[in-house]
Amino acid sequence: MNHPFFIVILLSAMTLTIIVLSVLLFRKRTQKASPSSAPQLLSGYGTVPKGPQVLRDEPDSDEDEELKERLYYLFESEKLYLRPDIRISEVADRLLTNKTHLSKVIRVKTGKNFCQLVHHYRIREAMRLFSGNPRLSIVQLGQLVGFNSLTTFTTAFGRNTGFTPAEWCKNYRKSAMKEMHNARKVEKRA
Repeated sequence: MNHPFFIVILLSAMTLTIIVLSVLLFRKRTQKASPSSAPQLLSGYGTVPKGPQVLRDEPDSDEDEELKERLYYLFESEKLYLRPDIRISEVADRLLTNKTHLSKVIRVKTGKNFCQLVHHYRIREAMRLFSGNPRLSIVQLGQLVGFNSLTTFTTAFGRNTGFTPAEWCKNYRKSAMKEMHNARKVEKRA
């Protein structure tokens, strides 16, 4: 019984048993959560979705639509998305719901997750701020709208606009200068 070879075999068998049980338990949990997902996953194997898809967990309800509208109002009126430390749990508390339900409503109603929705609002605000003050640097702009990281700001900006912040700001400056130039031409003619 004290032979090292026997101990190695015993430990290997125990490890293999634990791995097999873990895999079986994981499969059982994922099948409980979504019993119909396996055939869908297999049938779509190798295909690329044509565009963003809104997930439907259950039929839309008036309460979910109302919660989405209250979320939009809260974001628009109090601009919570500008806080770098914003959390879905805090927003859910403000809306008198729980974070799981709010997350589902955001996903179903917008096709985005909470973080993507916050980034959408932040990028929109960054564009508004820059149009009011084109002298802002990219770093200042990102910080003003709640991003702690220039990398995260640049990535979110690209996902929401198709441009980097620098590209968009450069294009904005060009178009603003062109409009000013055209306005001066019209003034000279008059």
